Amino acid sequence: MKKLVSTLLCLLLITGLLAGCGGSQGSSQSTQGSTEATQAPVKAIDLKMNVTTSDASVWMVGAKEFKRIIEEKTNGKYTVSIFPNEQLSGGDLQKGTEMLFTGITDLDMRSVINMTGFDSRLTVTSMPWLFTKGYDSVDEILFDGEGGKMLASMIEEKGVKVLGMGENGFRQLTNNARPIHAPADLARLKIRTPPIAMYVELYKLFGADPTAMNFGEVFTSLQQGTIDGQENPYDTIRSAKIQEVQKYMTIWNYSYDPFMIMSSGKLWNSLTDEEKEIFLEAGKAAGAAQVKASREKDAEIIEEFSKIMEINELTPEEVAAFQAAAAPIYEMYKDTIGEEIFAAFGYKF
Repeated sequence: MKKLVSTLLCLLLITGLLAGCGGSQGSSQSTQGSTEATQAPVKAIDLKMNVTTSDASVWMVGAKEFKRIIEEKTNGKYTVSIFPNEQLSGGDLQKGTEMLFTGITDLDMRSVINMTGFDSRLTVTSMPWLFTKGYDSVDEILFDGEGGKMLASMIEEKGVKVLGMGENGFRQLTNNARPIHAPADLARLKIRTPPIAMYVELYKLFGADPTAMNFGEVFTSLQQGTIDGQENPYDTIRSAKIQEVQKYMTIWNYSYDPFMIMSSGKLWNSLTDEEKEIFLEAGKAAGAAQVKASREKDAEIIEEFSKIMEINELTPEEVAAFQAAAAPIYEMYKDTIGEEIFAAFGYKF
């Protein structure tokens, strides 16, 4: 009898232990399932990048490189959505600038001339024949020199962070009236300029009839004969197909147009120190890739244009005549821009 009781007690003990183990395993599985449910993948933070030019522009080389680096280096924490043609501001360049400065837009690729309405000192990069040795001067003064640092500093006073710099390039002249070799050839021609005071005043010095208008209106205005000509860098002309409605091009490298890759202050201040390094790396690499692609395309675009337009490149003597006509513009902007800024860009009064 005692043996029977002992056997039953042993069986009950073993059953209890097995039940306990089973209960523990079930509890563990339940806890694991609960943990997995609460650790769902974190949704990526999508950043909106506004780009002024079209998706056919060489600017997109830089935009896509920036996007690639950000998404790879942050392991997908951030994604970048690119909006060409100033889509986020409905084509309004001033509104696009305001949206970046106020933090509505996260990222932006914007020509410096389109920010001059917010700080007239930025006009310095557009001054006629400031970069006398072409791209060599640009690299020395802007990309590797004090001018570029000062430019970034002035822009950052608006509460944004400059991540990198690219180039729209040297601005060339097109028109439907005649080849341009001297200021007299511009007399009374209606030339579209950006809505920036310096360009309007400069073309008046050349004897032209400058017409400031938004770039989106230029193609139709040329097509309808409302204006005779316009001026822009090669790639901007190509991507907007302006060569299709113009007869003549003058290569004179008279004004240079850089653009900035920027983050809004709101986004920049939300980043960790490690993320800031990634964004700066991406901006620098994107700018370098875009500049390389842009300069490689210059000769290709000229060849393409030569098939449908008459192209003339000004001689040094012809350039000198235009420089003499343009000289008063520097005195006009001496106080507006400041001698210290001019000096950083290699110009001394």
